[in-house]
Parts: sequence; C-alpha cells; structure tokens
Amino acid sequence: MNRLTTFLKLIRIQNLLILSFVLFTLKYQFINYYIINPVLSNYNFFLLIISTILIMAGGYIINDIYDIKTDEINNTQILNKYLNIKYIKWIYIALNILGICIGSYLAFQINIPRYSLIFIFSSLSLWIYSKKLKRLLLIGNILIAFLIIVSILNIGLFDIYSNGFSKEELIIFKVITYYASFAGLITLFREIIKDVEDIKGDISIKATTLAIKYGTKNTKRIALTIIIFTSMLIGYFQYFQYSIINTKFEYNISVWGGNQLSLLYTVLIQILFLLIIIKTYNAQTKEDFSTISTISKIIMIIGIISIPTFTYLHLNNA
Repeated sequence: MNRLTTFLKLIRIQNLLILSFVLFTLKYQFINYYIINPVLSNYNFFLLIISTILIMAGGYIINDIYDIKTDEINNTQILNKYLNIKYIKWIYIALNILGICIGSYLAFQINIPRYSLIFIFSSLSLWIYSKKLKRLLLIGNILIAFLIIVSILNIGLFDIYSNGFSKEELIIFKVITYYASFAGLITLFREIIKDVEDIKGDISIKATTLAIKYGTKNTKRIALTIIIFTSMLIGYFQYFQYSIINTKFEYNISVWGGNQLSLLYTVLIQILFLLIIIKTYNAQTKEDFSTISTISKIIMIIGIISIPTFTYLHLNNA
C-alpha cells in the first residue's frame, strides 16, 4: 500500500466524495434550475466545497489519531503502521486552518461574516468528538449526524438564504432540509452500526457506546428504529406523490417529484430499506455489520440521485 493510497484511506475519500456529490447535485441539478439568482458563483461554490472537505478530512484524521489503540485491536490501524503520526498531526492542523480560512473568506465574500462561525464550530466539534464525545453514550453519534446535516444545509444557507426567502425559495430550502435530514438519519444509523462493528476496540479504551452498555441485540433494535423511521419519512413523501398523481387539476401541471416514474423511484429506495432492515435484524458477525454499513452508503447515494432524476422528469413533464 503506497502512501497516497493510505492517506486517501485515512481521510475516508469515499465519504468525502459522497458529500461532494450531494452538494454538487443540489447546486447544479436543483438550485440552479429553480432559483433565478442564486448567491454563489461557481467560484464561491467551489470554495464552499473545498472548505467543507478540508474540515471533514481533518475530522477523520484526528479521529484516527485518538483511535490508534482501538484501531490496532480492530485490525484497522493506519497511523504509525503506514503513516508517521508526527507528520499527520501537522497535516491535520494545516487542513483545519485552511478550511476555516477559506470558509471565513467565503462568508465575507457574500457579506455575512457570521457564517464563518459554521466552519469554526464544525472543526472544533470534530476535535471534541474525537477526543471525548465518541466515547460517550450516543452523544458522539448524534453530533456526527448533525454535522452532516449542517454540511448539506450550508448550500441552502449560502446560496439561497443569504438573499432572504421568497415563497418559491422557501420551498426549495425545505426540500434541501428534507434531504439533509435523510442523510443525517442514515449517518446516525451507520454510526450506531459501527459501534457494534468496533465493539472489541471500544471495550479496550473503556468507551461507553450503545453496543457496550446495552449489548448488540438492543443496539440493533435502536438502529432498526432509526432506519424504520427514515423509511416512514420517505413513505410520507410517497403519500404526497400518490396524492399529486391521483388529483384532477383544471390545467395540466407538473410537480417536482410528483409523477409516476418518481413514485417508482422511491419504491426502489423502499425496497433497499426493506433489505437493510432484514440484514440488520439478522446480523451477527462483524462482516454482517460491515455489509450493512455498505448498503446504507448505497441507499444514501441512490437517494441523492433522485434529485437530478426528479428534476429531469419535472422539466420534461415525464
């Protein structure tokens, strides 16, 4: 394993690419189609992406720095085995300083300096999470999910809310909030599943995770509750889709996400939810929980792909 490949694994490049994909999709397949004058130019949007990715990458690094002992027990160690921890610490500091500076510059660019606090908060939260909160019952899991929600909502805050909301823009922001909540709940589910997957290492550092305190069986029940609730939220949207499809209008209208093909798409997502519910219920081994984590990533990606899909179907009256 060469150093570049190892470093990309350290910063969880797949997760960073997924987050970037979410933001790019919302910007270029949703906001730019329905907002007449979005605030962020292509250049400023690029700054938002870079700042977010740098801070998140730093968060993954500091997490592994504090988790050396745990990762060694779980056979997932990278630092000191493939990369020198002394240099990685300096990279962590550089990524955070650069990320905060770029984010603050962007906040001043759009004349809302207080938005720079978002990047400072995210950086500090990831450090506190890695140092202490991840070992506390559920708090760390919720914090990570919340930060994912914030990272996605930022595109709405910077690109729409900065000019204030019109009625149409408020609807767009609500849709972004819906998708951010979807990503946050999937992330919370994955974090809890990871607690079960890493239980041996967490026991060694005397962490207080759900899996340690309540056992694998009860932790699976909590994870199932979260994923079923998420599926119910999608079911609520499907009710909206079904209502639109079956309502008679005086004129021929098209509603974003409110057509038969869009409904079929959400049915596909619900099938994947059924699969992950069954997998979670039957999971026993570390490999089982690793598979569940992978499926949850697939669900998130397919969920986000619904944005350009619904936009295309809406614009083409499909």
